[in-house]
Amino acid sequence: MQPGTRRLLPILLLSILLGGLSFQVVGQGIAVGNWRHHLPNNQVIAVTESQDRIIGATPYGLVLFNKEDSSLEKINKIHGLSDFGITSMSEGKGLLLIGYQNGNIDILQGRTVTNVPDVMIASVMGSKRINRILVLEETAYLACDFGIVELDLNSFLIRDTYYIGPQGSLVNVNDLAFNGTHFFAATNAGLLVADAQAANLSDFQNWHRETVTGLPNEVFTLVSHFSGKILANLSNQDGDYIYIGDGQGWTLFDPFNEVRYFDRKHRMRNSRDHLLIANDQYLDVFDASLERIRHHRFYAEDQARPLDAILDEENRIWAGDQFLGLVREHSPSDFEKIILPGPPKPSSFSLGTGGGRLWVAPGDISRAGSNTWNQEGVFIFGNENWTSYDRWSVNGLDSVWDIIRITVDPGNPDRAYASSWASGMLEISTTGVEKQYDHTNSSLQRRFEIEDRTRVGGVAVDRAGNLWVTNSQVQRPLSVKKPNGEWLSFSGGSQVPSSQVVGNILIDQSDQKWVVLHQGGGIFLFKENDLESNNNFNARKLTTQNGLPSNEVYSLAVDHDGYVWVGTDQGVAVFYSPQRAFTGDPFTAQLIVVEERDGFAGYLFENETINAITIDGSNKKWFATSRSGAFLLRADARETLFHFTAENSPLPSNNILDIKIREETGEVFFATDRGLVSFRGFATTARGIHSDVYAFPNPVRPHYSGYIAVKGLVSNAMVKITDINGNLVYETVAEGGQAIWNGQDLFGNRPATGVYLVFSTNADGSETMVTKIMFLN
Repeated sequence: MQPGTRRLLPILLLSILLGGLSFQVVGQGIAVGNWRHHLPNNQVIAVTESQDRIIGATPYGLVLFNKEDSSLEKINKIHGLSDFGITSMSEGKGLLLIGYQNGNIDILQGRTVTNVPDVMIASVMGSKRINRILVLEETAYLACDFGIVELDLNSFLIRDTYYIGPQGSLVNVNDLAFNGTHFFAATNAGLLVADAQAANLSDFQNWHRETVTGLPNEVFTLVSHFSGKILANLSNQDGDYIYIGDGQGWTLFDPFNEVRYFDRKHRMRNSRDHLLIANDQYLDVFDASLERIRHHRFYAEDQARPLDAILDEENRIWAGDQFLGLVREHSPSDFEKIILPGPPKPSSFSLGTGGGRLWVAPGDISRAGSNTWNQEGVFIFGNENWTSYDRWSVNGLDSVWDIIRITVDPGNPDRAYASSWASGMLEISTTGVEKQYDHTNSSLQRRFEIEDRTRVGGVAVDRAGNLWVTNSQVQRPLSVKKPNGEWLSFSGGSQVPSSQVVGNILIDQSDQKWVVLHQGGGIFLFKENDLESNNNFNARKLTTQNGLPSNEVYSLAVDHDGYVWVGTDQGVAVFYSPQRAFTGDPFTAQLIVVEERDGFAGYLFENETINAITIDGSNKKWFATSRSGAFLLRADARETLFHFTAENSPLPSNNILDIKIREETGEVFFATDRGLVSFRGFATTARGIHSDVYAFPNPVRPHYSGYIAVKGLVSNAMVKITDINGNLVYETVAEGGQAIWNGQDLFGNRPATGVYLVFSTNADGSETMVTKIMFLN
């Protein structure tokens, strides 16, 4: 297959001089129609050096440190890389080679990325992970989970594949080394050696197993050529042991007679005639005589957890750390950590927005409804920075597991409610955990008859400020906390048995409570008559008999017209008159008929699982599917406007778990099973009057070719743009509270330099506004 080549998109240049012990880059948001990742940057798995840069690789992208001006560049899938899940990186022949968990390969040359997907798409059973890349002149040797792949660095074509396990079987090749005459492969089947002059290295018979310890079932994870010797790391249940081979035999490398020296080792490499060993909790540097000259248990005022390290031309250490990002040495006692903004973990099961912030619930539930025992707490994104509340940083979270949902208080966006699948419900502010509610201080209950965990599936706040909470596998599955602090709980009767797993809750425009009943239970619909007691209410169960395409309900949403949208594992249904639920009239959901490509009609998303439905500021619908990515549909859901997948966008995965919109900016956040990304959409939430109207970017610079947005408009305003003489240049209708202009006039041309007037008005002309945009050419 001929490799695919493309230019890097403009890279985010973060030209900030480094200084101090801790460095963090602050972003400036994104333009309309652009993407960005919100993925961890605190784990740097590999480090290398080019002529003008130090390069660190995270599992999600690259961090490039410019030696000349100390600026940083960030490169990931948004900027041109082809994938996520980086596992290895190597520099040579003016190229940067990047290997991925799935076998994909990127080759970066200047600003051009060439993708070599051959290993990824090869018909090889099992894992195709690329563990290490060894570059020798015109050839790269890829150590993979099945063998060795030989890649030509002139043509970027695969030359050969070596299956070097016993009898030519597949074997995990964890590392490779070359001593000038022989190749050494650290594998799960021992240390394998081949003469570089062998006629056919792909013939397993040209590889023989070295007798290192004489024990069976040796697993070698690292191998390196240094100072005329081969060092191989043997890994077993007791720890890691380095053996040195000098051509005559193998001896254990135990220079200090220390038990702790047999800790796990992540990397062992020759850098500028020094041996650097990245141990689990410290970093060692040895000279050519294998005398240890540097030992760092701590750097950057923290515990060292190096995964890789090199020396630069000044013999200063650059380390990739498991938690501290890219670590730079200024002097033997002065290190700094360079961590670009991002959440501490990629986990993002569900999202909440409000007050200009994004709240991330990183917990999870197994397919059977069991706990996953996640203790990562809550992540918050606001003012372009990330904050993490977890058991190590915030009191009150040390005994909380599996926070699966976040609901921002509409009356106080500085406060949110966290649903825990084990520990009840938490009230969290922007300063920490305020209170935890469980069976001891509320009407919430532990699992019926088991009395172990208090499982909360969702929280919603009604217009009166009452806090509604769903409680799983109990006799009273719905609780409410009134503004005066009093709690009540309600029985589901025969409609919600005590074994029922209860999920999220939605409150519609009639103040009715819609509760997801997982594992085929459909929907529990509830409406209290008052909150003076817990027995004055109406309730019913909605199933396929009420028009649902399936009883496996996953998501609920209410749109601006008051319609309730239901996502199931068999598509979408809509209740167009939810206020009729308890009137005694027929109450049935409608399926939306759409025209398929072949001209036949079908139901919307039939055979798709809809994990989330989100309504944007203009009443359009975002749908999160478990297999096919994310869709934006017209307000009536009969036309697809966007369809984003991992193949055609920067999405990390096609399994979208949740979608939320930051209403003030229109930025759409996608929680996937491989991390969080966002896309700045066209629609924002609108008000009844114009408020804080402005255009951006403004002025429009000569080389800018993206969208121009005018925000703060009245809902669905009619917008006209004219030149200073009143000639019409462009007209449109606002998306909620924001109008989008592509920067072209009615004839598709870029306007001349000058001032352009933006006129905005509502439907009856009672609410108007004028603002200006400056164009520069």
